[in-house]
Amino acid sequence: MTASSFRYLFKEGFRNTWTNRLMSIASICVLMCCLVLMGCASMIFLNIDSLLGRIEEENVIMVYLEDETTDAQIDEMEEELSSIENIKEIEFVSKESAWEEQLATMEEAYAQFFTEISSDIPLPDAFKVTVDDLTYFDDTVDEISKLSHIDTIRENKDLAQKLVTIRQGVEVIAVVIVVVLLIISIFIISNTIKLTVYSRRLEISIMKSVGATNSFVRMPFIVEGMILGIISGIISLGLVWAFYEFAVNQFDDLLSSLSLTALDFGDYALLMLGIFVLIGIITGVGGSIITMRRYLNKEGSEIGAV
Repeated sequence: MTASSFRYLFKEGFRNTWTNRLMSIASICVLMCCLVLMGCASMIFLNIDSLLGRIEEENVIMVYLEDETTDAQIDEMEEELSSIENIKEIEFVSKESAWEEQLATMEEAYAQFFTEISSDIPLPDAFKVTVDDLTYFDDTVDEISKLSHIDTIRENKDLAQKLVTIRQGVEVIAVVIVVVLLIISIFIISNTIKLTVYSRRLEISIMKSVGATNSFVRMPFIVEGMILGIISGIISLGLVWAFYEFAVNQFDDLLSSLSLTALDFGDYALLMLGIFVLIGIITGVGGSIITMRRYLNKEGSEIGAV
């Protein structure tokens, strides 16, 4: 196919989009609805995932050491903890600093009483261990418990299991919603293009009769589907951004009271734009190919009779 043929077919695709602008607008609006729902759902799931990540970081394992543990043994334990694969971060908490933090949470009179009654610190040294993947939380605790000089281990196994279950549930729901909306988009776009093809069945019949190849006939409709997809993707991003900022402003007081911060949409804007445009092109081109296959299997006069 020559360069002039490509230019002609692309020009035809743009012309078809404008000529059938009512159907094009309908396709864009429907695809936009799907993409906006997809984008809003994605931002909700991203915020939930971020919140779960923060909760996971707080779900640490406290490893309390025996009172007789020496500094050399503490250094050795830190190296052994570092060698465990699923451990993300290790922080040594001395009994002096832990006691100071405990006193800071008390009223001044109580803090003074405890400091005057005895100079001994009633807390042990400890390691604060942050787990990388909560799925292997139990295995990590088992590995830690094998180390020497450990007095007790404090961990919240139930919370870890609940967080893993919630995260898996959120991921499944997100995938299902995206797949369903994608299927709906392809179905609607294909039906819209089907109406366009039906209205131009005589023209397609003539092109097939004079020997036009399937690729030549199909290209303008593929270009049309790409145009609809790109326009839908760009407009959808703007709408999702506007809805997200509006929702964040509405719930700003609630989020502040819970010490939560919503994700910045700008950090995801370019990625979402690329995904939206890609989905739009896939649904547009996919709908065109699916629809055209039925008509291109027919020969000239047969199409005109459809």
